[in-house]
Amino acid sequence: MTRRDLARVAAIELNVFGRDAWPLHAFRDLLAAFSQARPVRGAMWVAEDPRTGELLGYAGVEVSALWGEMDVINIAVAAEYRRRGIGRLFIERIVGLCRRRGVPLLWLRVRASNRGARRFYRRMGFRERGRFQRYYEDPAEPAVIMAMDV
Repeated sequence: MTRRDLARVAAIELNVFGRDAWPLHAFRDLLAAFSQARPVRGAMWVAEDPRTGELLGYAGVEVSALWGEMDVINIAVAAEYRRRGIGRLFIERIVGLCRRRGVPLLWLRVRASNRGARRFYRRMGFRERGRFQRYYEDPAEPAVIMAMDV
């Protein structure tokens, strides 16, 4: 992901997450923070259609300061490109990064009501490890904490 991708990323973010969407400046600030951090503290990617250049989705991770875990901070695929393996490719890339960096635990948060995403993450190897009560607002509901040992 680069600064030139941010407007398209923010548009997908709004379409996918609605009121829970991160504002454009959150992506911009993370890109800047990740690019300046030593050692590396995170990464963000986009998937583009090689024929059209259209943005299909994006993902981002943050690494714990002690390198014991990595957090999938955001992942989304545009609605019209779902069920084509793009989310799977992002997760596979993230797992590969964990393995290369020797990070043993990968985790994420997902809305309790988002059964489709939870099912997808289970297929990818994540397991539910707990809940973060009142994590999401409007409507208020818990986040399900899902993790995988890498």
